[in-house]
Amino acid sequence: MRVRTTVVAGVLFSLLWSSSAVAQQRHVVDPAAMREAVARQAVTDQANRDLVLGVLHRPQVREIADRLGLSVTRAENAVSTLSSTELARVAESARTAEVQLAGGTDKIVLSLTTLLLIILIVILVAR
Repeated sequence: MRVRTTVVAGVLFSLLWSSSAVAQQRHVVDPAAMREAVARQAVTDQANRDLVLGVLHRPQVREIADRLGLSVTRAENAVSTLSSTELARVAESARTAEVQLAGGTDKIVLSLTTLLLIILIVILVAR
């Protein structure tokens, strides 16, 4: 009987000791670093979102979309539903379009393709 009590006490002690040791282990990623990474991603996402919306607000984009029967308003509403990855992809196209539109380039074919790509990706991804 005494042996059984000693064994049970030993097992309970080892379980209690190991659980407190596990609870005190350090995290793989520092919580502060994790918060900082999430904050950085949120800032990047907002910058990408603003860029895409800025391109969609341009008169040239609205004109092209109207001629093709695409809804810029629908695309603008869909921007907020994009994931970080999708938003980064669309923002890359928007950067190209922004440079072309700001520079006054006459390459309407490339601009048209880029703008249509932005509008269509936003609309299709949001479905």
